[in-house]
Amino acid sequence: MKRVILAMSLAFLSAPAWGQAVTLDDLRGATITVSAVHDEKLIRGGQPMTVQLTTNGQIKVGDSKQITSQFQATSNNLTTGRSRAGQTNTSSATLDTPTQGAQGYDVLWTFVNGSLVRLRVYTGGQGAGKMTISFRRAANGLSCSFAMPMAREVGVGRIAKGSQIDQAPIEILEFRQISTSCQVSKG
Repeated sequence: MKRVILAMSLAFLSAPAWGQAVTLDDLRGATITVSAVHDEKLIRGGQPMTVQLTTNGQIKVGDSKQITSQFQATSNNLTTGRSRAGQTNTSSATLDTPTQGAQGYDVLWTFVNGSLVRLRVYTGGQGAGKMTISFRRAANGLSCSFAMPMAREVGVGRIAKGSQIDQAPIEILEFRQISTSCQVSKG
C-alpha cells in the first residue's frame, strides 16, 4: 500500500506546471462562466420577503487588462412563488482602474494572488459586494472557483441597494450562498 501511495505521489510531482500560480497572462483571451445561487431575506417596499437569487455571468479577459462582463439575475420569491428575471447587464473595465458599472455602482476589477476580483460599492445605498474568481492549474487546463459575498459598512449595520431585477430599493437582512459553479475556456 505504501508503494502505491508513493508511486501516486511521484506521478503528481512530475507535473510541476500544475502547482504554478495562474497569472494574468494565462487568462488573456479566456472566457469565465460563473453561476451562483443565494438565499436572501430582504425588505422591499416595506415588506419582508425571502427570495432565492440566481446570478449567471460571463467574464472575458482581453488584452491590455480589459475585462468585459455580462450578468443576469433571476429572483424566485419564496414567499409568493413568483419568479422574475432581471435585465442582462453588460459592462467593460480596465483592471486596477475604478469605473462605474452597469447598475451605476462604483466598481474596481483587479487581479491578485491568482484571483480575479471585482469590488463593487453600492452607490445610493449602503454596503458592498466582492466577487472572487480563484484560478488553479488542472490536468486539462485552468479551473476556477467562485464566491460572491456582500459586506456591511462599519457602523451602518445593513446593506441597502437597488434590486438586481429592477433597481427598486431593497434592504438585505441576510445573504447566504447556496451553490456556485465556474468554468474557464480559451479560444
